[in-house]
Amino acid sequence: MTPVTAPEPIRVRLLDELLRTAMLIRRHIEAVAAERSLTPPQARLLVRLDAPMRMQEAAHASACEPSHVTALATQLEERGLVVREADPDDRRARRLSLTEAGEAERAELLARLLDDAPVASRLGDAECDVLLRLLQEPDTGR
Repeated sequence: MTPVTAPEPIRVRLLDELLRTAMLIRRHIEAVAAERSLTPPQARLLVRLDAPMRMQEAAHASACEPSHVTALATQLEERGLVVREADPDDRRARRLSLTEAGEAERAELLARLLDDAPVASRLGDAECDVLLRLLQEPDTGR
């Protein structure tokens, strides 16, 4: 049997802190979305919809299944926040766009999400840039 080596204490502390921060961020998003009468997935889609995008792109950007984006789009469309239209580059594809009301909702949602956001509200621009680059590095499976 291969002996299991003890993890490095600094990595255990880092993992614990990342998990704690993820929980804080999740609670923050849930609270802000609820204030706006949105679900967290609806809020995420609105935040990511900074320009018209195909439904498939929206699914990827929102980290959810295409069928879930269809349901979210229907819910947001019923509230007058988005419209689905044919993609001008491919009439077979559907594209999501914010309505004027959707743009206003997105702006208010972003303002509230960024207000007192866990971690991000305490960082300067340079620190945000460093953290963003570290978090976006591809996981090489090491």
